[in-house]
Amino acid sequence: MSALHDPTCGRLAADPKSAILNRTLYSKPAELVVAGHDNYIVTDSNGEILDATAGPGVTCLGHSNEEVHKAIIDQMQKISYVYSGHNTTQPAEDLAAFLIQESQGAFAKVLINSGGSEATETAMKIVRQYSLAKSLGSSSPSSTREHIISRFPSYHGNTLGALAISGHPLRKGIFTPYLSAAPVSFVSTCYPYRQLREGETEEQLCQRLVQDLDDEFQKHDGNVAAFWMEPVSGTSQSCTPALKGYIPGVKKLCKKYGALLVMDEILCGMGRTGYLFSWMEDGSVEDAAPDLMTCAKALGGGYGPISAVLMSAGIAKVLEDSGGYNGGFTYQSHTLACTASLAVQRIVKRDNLLENVRQMGQLLFSLLRERLRDAPYVGEIRGRGLQVGVEFVKDRATKEPLPPSVRFAGRLLEHAWEKERLSMLLGMGTVHKDGNISGDNILLLPMYIIKEKEVQEIADRFSRSVEAVSAIVSKELSN
Repeated sequence: MSALHDPTCGRLAADPKSAILNRTLYSKPAELVVAGHDNYIVTDSNGEILDATAGPGVTCLGHSNEEVHKAIIDQMQKISYVYSGHNTTQPAEDLAAFLIQESQGAFAKVLINSGGSEATETAMKIVRQYSLAKSLGSSSPSSTREHIISRFPSYHGNTLGALAISGHPLRKGIFTPYLSAAPVSFVSTCYPYRQLREGETEEQLCQRLVQDLDDEFQKHDGNVAAFWMEPVSGTSQSCTPALKGYIPGVKKLCKKYGALLVMDEILCGMGRTGYLFSWMEDGSVEDAAPDLMTCAKALGGGYGPISAVLMSAGIAKVLEDSGGYNGGFTYQSHTLACTASLAVQRIVKRDNLLENVRQMGQLLFSLLRERLRDAPYVGEIRGRGLQVGVEFVKDRATKEPLPPSVRFAGRLLEHAWEKERLSMLLGMGTVHKDGNISGDNILLLPMYIIKEKEVQEIADRFSRSVEAVSAIVSKELSN
């Protein structure tokens, strides 16, 4: 298989009728979506599809919310775009104020961009400018901290800068030579399903992982600018939450060694886990809040491309005292995107949808664990809120991964789409051993507006799909 091919061993299908170079991983051309409503999308050829990915983790309010549409139209009739290098707008000001107010005092300033990768790039630049300003402003001259510690596996975005701090060989792939100069090293994520040693408790595993990070800080002796992490992993490790005590532990280390704690909440934030910011489930502002946080996806609900970087008062002051943030994008603080995002977030708060996320998430986990209890290839069902990951293995006892050539998760994705009309998200390569990458994972990321009926339907369609693909794979593996 060429390095340019789909790393999941799928077949990338070209559509001669389309002028778009399609990015789909399916073995047939992408269907044309013509409409959407609530938890469903509608294609031109095959009717309604139950969208259990929120595309992916974005459309938290569902499709075609009339209240959000009206807010966008009302703003469009005033002005649609203002260049943030010269001016500001009320939607941008109000959205930033909302995020700061909801942060319980953790953050003081916001930068608004167009997507998660831009947010990561912006956060990286802030880390660099902050470190440079601190070294130049010190009473005793000191070298500028440059090193970033990230985690493996991890995924923080698809630009070259974001890939550099991502522990994701499949996505880095052929671009690795362009990333080689980045001063980044990696420590392990929380992955108790595969990390727990015989007789070891999760508390002991947490202590071991925190100690590994401590060792990495010491290895780079005063040169670490930041530690980068997701509170709940995304596609790189299919919804694995941080162990209890892990986030307070790493925050203490960052304070001890004078490094910034940066949290990537691009997928897990803005309510996906049942809390507006995912770290809020792990402790108080003092114990768990990061210095910098990136968010996107559910921030705008898909009604406009938007992301944000939230920063503490300390970081904001250093940047302001040193002349301000040296960076920006053309569509930064886009007026319509901010309008849409503010409307989405106000609805989420007004309608108490975070409580619905927690309740429906508990129901979904319960149903999946009940119905897949005896499924031969289901290894673990994990996550938080409405961020659910399912890991498939060849042997449940040994946790041996399925051979990549079997394409279990890829085939499951295709079967669910074509036969059950269910949209899911593919996780990529969670198991890394001896230079080989394997691991079959599926993510379910339903809408925040989902009701019990749709949760039942997702569990039914998903379980039937797992049963159908398992039967086919069982025959292939026995031959």
